[in-house]
Amino acid sequence: MTWNLNLFPKSGISSINYVEDAIRDMKPDIIAFQEISSEFAFQQLADRLEHYSWHRGEGGGDWGLAYFYVDSLIALDTSIYEIYTDMSRPFPRPPLVMEARWQGVKVVIINNHFKAGGDGAIDPDDSWDEERRRQEAVQLLDDHIRSDFNEEKLVVLGDLNDELTDPPVRNVFQLWIDDSLSSRFTDMHIAEGSNLLWSYPSYPSHIDHILITGELFEHHYQTQTMLYDTYLEGRWSEYHSYISDHRPVSVSLIIAGTQEGAQQ
Repeated sequence: MTWNLNLFPKSGISSINYVEDAIRDMKPDIIAFQEISSEFAFQQLADRLEHYSWHRGEGGGDWGLAYFYVDSLIALDTSIYEIYTDMSRPFPRPPLVMEARWQGVKVVIINNHFKAGGDGAIDPDDSWDEERRRQEAVQLLDDHIRSDFNEEKLVVLGDLNDELTDPPVRNVFQLWIDDSLSSRFTDMHIAEGSNLLWSYPSYPSHIDHILITGELFEHHYQTQTMLYDTYLEGRWSEYHSYISDHRPVSVSLIIAGTQEGAQQ
């Protein structure tokens, strides 16, 4: 699940309480967070959720990236690490990589928070154009995946701060969209559907995405926006005040492991 927590904890201890309740209700195996501002508050949250281990990246400042993962199901192949740490123009927050065994099955996850803003057009003559920076981030991630994780089961997710449905001439994700044999946005149906299910209702827009590589195509079961706000008495207003301006987006995978049988 990818979840931008909007400068967590945006409302202090109340935010910790709300997010704890939400995670207990949703029960994801792995959460990729964006905008974790306080490592101390994040550790407080983790201490309450005894089944999760956690890691927060070093980069990003108040907009830091982090993971929760169920330690009884997830074994790390390596320490969680950042890439492209010296390239702040395409990556104002360095991507955070998890290489893990999910009940024995190797899965790689790359958590991202791309540059926000822009005018909707890619300006090839302006290296600081927001859309160009996001487009360059896509190209660099694609290069890294092909060189380091070729043929791995891999997920790229996060607050990618742009629309999947833009026309090709100004779509920062067109490289991945065109390469339909090797990559797929599992949330494309959400982007193309009702704005009631979009991840960023305040705009409204759908800018939190999940991409899988071809090795996971046959294992994809479902991707959905988690409408936790609709379960609160104050609905979106309450959610926005205490949790975030983004909804989480989750992907469900069913993987037939050689050791464990059918895994979800």
